[in-house]
Amino acid sequence: MPVNSQAADPSAFGVVVRTEHDVVRVCPFGAVDIDTAGQVREQIEHVTASGARRVVLDLYGVTFLDSSGLHLVLDADAASRAQGWEFGLIGGPAHVQRVFDLTGARARLPFLTASELAALLTAACETAA
Repeated sequence: MPVNSQAADPSAFGVVVRTEHDVVRVCPFGAVDIDTAGQVREQIEHVTASGARRVVLDLYGVTFLDSSGLHLVLDADAASRAQGWEFGLIGGPAHVQRVFDLTGARARLPFLTASELAALLTAACETAA
């Protein structure tokens, strides 16, 4: 369910939500900043209110992340612990990941490796069977 799908425009922003087994991936693309972080937050809140127990925020398509985007990630991580749902992150491009490194947030956030993501999806598939 894209919020905005003008992918041909490099300045365009959008969010795609994908459900894979019992894992919901929230995939923003474009800049996650003061103007757009609220849209990503709304999608995360919507899927968790709808009963999602595992949410992965996929930053692969993010072209820019400011302090609003950082706060979004930190808030989602805190909400997951407070509300009892599982949260993970797929890292973005190097310049996006640098924001997490410079602030010291990377070490305390649940960034998933490719093997951890594969295991999560495999476990989700096995519990569905």
